Amino acid sequence: MNLSRVAELVSNYARAELYALSSIRKLSDVHLIWGPIYARSAYGIGAKDFSLYRLASTPKHAWSDYLINEPLKKQYAAITSKEARQLADDKSRFFEHCHAHGIRTIPILGMVTSLPSEGGIIPHLYSAEDLARVLVPGNYFFKPSNGSHGNGTFSLRVEGTTLHWSGRSGSFDDFFQYCQAALKYTRALIVQPKMVNHQTIRNITQAKGLSTVRIVTVRKGGEIKVIGSCLRIIVGDGETDNFTHGSSGNLVGAIDSETGELIGVRASVSRTWPKMTDVLAHPRTGKTIVGIKLPYWQDVMDLVTQAHQSIDSLHTVGWDVAITDNGPVIVEANWRYDIDILQVAYKKGYRQVIADNMTM
Repeated sequence: MNLSRVAELVSNYARAELYALSSIRKLSDVHLIWGPIYARSAYGIGAKDFSLYRLASTPKHAWSDYLINEPLKKQYAAITSKEARQLADDKSRFFEHCHAHGIRTIPILGMVTSLPSEGGIIPHLYSAEDLARVLVPGNYFFKPSNGSHGNGTFSLRVEGTTLHWSGRSGSFDDFFQYCQAALKYTRALIVQPKMVNHQTIRNITQAKGLSTVRIVTVRKGGEIKVIGSCLRIIVGDGETDNFTHGSSGNLVGAIDSETGELIGVRASVSRTWPKMTDVLAHPRTGKTIVGIKLPYWQDVMDLVTQAHQSIDSLHTVGWDVAITDNGPVIVEANWRYDIDILQVAYKKGYRQVIADNMTM
């Protein structure tokens, strides 16, 4: 372990310890003095997660209820076939699967790539001229074919023969050169129309980006069951809705999966360290969030159920769904989803929920 990593660990535990000490209110809280170290040694919960889950404000007997992402992903892999993992990971294959099964998803208009076409319904774009044939005036979203957490994504606006992207403007040739540079880090850039949230969500965020719903489903006894859902809510002018333990500045809202009602919203008051707090209204727009019922909710439930049923060897999935004025569409299927966002949103550990549903 290098010195910078050691320094980071020391800093993290110092901050967790300060949070723990500040939470001591009575004699029975004395265990919090060694709380961060105990949580790590007993349950594998690190310093940041100790603060993220506000364990100093959680009864000690409930600490063991919280799960850690990486060990849980190994369990997902053990019960998910290689074929299913590859299908979910490959954005172009997953789109073609959805197209073949009548599952509503965001269209893929083409792929900027240097790889030869293997057939299929997605056009491969090898030149500026190919881009010009596909990109009529309008708004688009580009993302790496192997990307995750919004990394490497960007928006494009086409106005006649002038293109605007990432704070730049230029011709189709200029933009194609930009894409070529991006291909050093991915095998393809996927081109999609830029989606817009339903008016109900736009009223809350007034954001340019797309706020999506994360819904986790499991296959149990031949049926598809929802074990949690939350809305990632954009704050500001960002293009992506990633929560990232609150460091993004975005919010996460727990959803009543039966009704589609937002029952609680959380945020971090710090970008550098998770300091979670409850939120009632959007901090930028002032619009009330808690109590809002998401539109098309039964359609959302039907969509993820249909999608999960279409892949027999997929046991559990974290679906990303966009709700538009025309109904819901699937954005992505994540077989190795993080559990932390549900635990933060619902303010509870998911150990028993996973234990009850993770067997084949």
